[in-house]
Amino acid sequence: MPRVARIQIPLQAFGNSLHCLPRAIQPQTMLTCHFNCSHNLSQSLINCRLPAQPVNSRTMSGTMAKNLPLMALCCLLGACATQTYQAKPIAPEQSVARFQQHSLDSAELRDYMRSQGYPENGFPIKAWGMRELTLAAFFFHPQLEVARARWQAAQAAEITAGQKPNPGFSTVAEHHSKAGGGISPWTLGFSLGIPVETGDKRAIRMERAASLSDAARIEIGQAAWQIRSRLRNRLADYQSTIQRIQLLEREVALRGEIVQMLQSRLDAGMVSDIDLSNGRLQAQKAQQALAAEQGLLPGLLAGLSESAGLPTEALESVQLNSTTDIPTALPDAELQRAALTNRLDIRAALARYAASEAKLRLEIAKQYPDITLSPGYSFDQGDNRWSLGLSMILALLNKNEGPIAEAGAQRALEAQQFNELQARVISELDQSRARYQAAQEETAKAERMLEAQQHRAAQTERQFEAGYADRLEQTGVRLETLVAEQGVLAARLRAQRALVLLEDAIQRPLDNTELPASPERKDTQE
Repeated sequence: MPRVARIQIPLQAFGNSLHCLPRAIQPQTMLTCHFNCSHNLSQSLINCRLPAQPVNSRTMSGTMAKNLPLMALCCLLGACATQTYQAKPIAPEQSVARFQQHSLDSAELRDYMRSQGYPENGFPIKAWGMRELTLAAFFFHPQLEVARARWQAAQAAEITAGQKPNPGFSTVAEHHSKAGGGISPWTLGFSLGIPVETGDKRAIRMERAASLSDAARIEIGQAAWQIRSRLRNRLADYQSTIQRIQLLEREVALRGEIVQMLQSRLDAGMVSDIDLSNGRLQAQKAQQALAAEQGLLPGLLAGLSESAGLPTEALESVQLNSTTDIPTALPDAELQRAALTNRLDIRAALARYAASEAKLRLEIAKQYPDITLSPGYSFDQGDNRWSLGLSMILALLNKNEGPIAEAGAQRALEAQQFNELQARVISELDQSRARYQAAQEETAKAERMLEAQQHRAAQTERQFEAGYADRLEQTGVRLETLVAEQGVLAARLRAQRALVLLEDAIQRPLDNTELPASPERKDTQE
């Protein structure tokens, strides 16, 4: 609701100007001003009232001349709707403290997960997999806050684009030294400047700002997809490293057994020093590979924590799911065609192109100059004069050719960038599809080899139990099976990475899961 105030100003505040007022107005008389203030400056109303007294023209001229400060005061009262500056300094220590408080045990995180359909019986979470970490990343990751802040800036630009130009107000006071015959020596006047935009420029500005705002809004989804893609890659790397460590620990143990058996056979004169040296060399290589993989774990965990928007300590205290399912079905042709038109970056590029078209229309509209209407009134030595003026910029030296050319070139650039983006999407889609298909075939081949090796290992176990094979041969077959398992693990990791690239190409999960919605923006300054 607007605020209504009443101000009384003693006329003594105008000093020597009192002698020009009618004698009936005494010095103790108060000037009464009523004004309404609202958040919209255009709705602020001011009404200043003097006691009604009959005055002659000369008295009127003196009154207007001496009360120009009063008119300025009334104009200043209209500024009651202006905003004040509020400082929001950044405190690095507080930002670090807020980030360190990110926890998977957060009640707000659990409420968000429930709102996205996570089952109630899933709490407390025993093992955090891709679904759970994606929800946590969408809740905590600051990249989404940055994207939302950019959208808010674009929305603020929409307000700027829709603003109408403010009118102007000017006054003039002249004193003539040669005035006689009872004519007032004063010329007093005021005029308004009312700008009028032509060519529908305001609507075009608003259209351009709306297109840029749409592009910024789409980029929020783009940021969310990038977070998920990066999280899936790093989770796959961490999981595969854990599995490689487990396989290498088994390999180190098996090679240690082989070295002990070779040492026993060397002592019995059944093998040479070369056989023992080769066994020790292979055992050392396995130990070095194990140490190298174990050294990668802290960095991989830190990278996974960054992808989820969490401090590393938050993931050190939880159990992570050690496996990730890989879908076997490739996207159909309809889904691939949809990727060429509905990818987030393609939609954002279309919005930017629409903004460039609006920019060109705006520059073309600027060929037609805006006009300013100037109605005014003056009291000229006893004569009341009304006037109406009109002003504009004459387009004599240029017709805005330069900005039009720049806007046209920018539109052409946006069009070429869109064509390049779509061609790149087609290429990425074809390459990622072929890479994923090859990775699936490689994984299937490695699994067949592992199955054959397991069958051979089972046969060797039966031979060992029957006395047809010794322990060294049994251990060697187990080692061969372990190497086949390592091959399957490497093939599955390549398939997971190819899957991420294919999902990036179509920007949709291939396991038919719906992406969760990001939570409402949190005020990071509070």
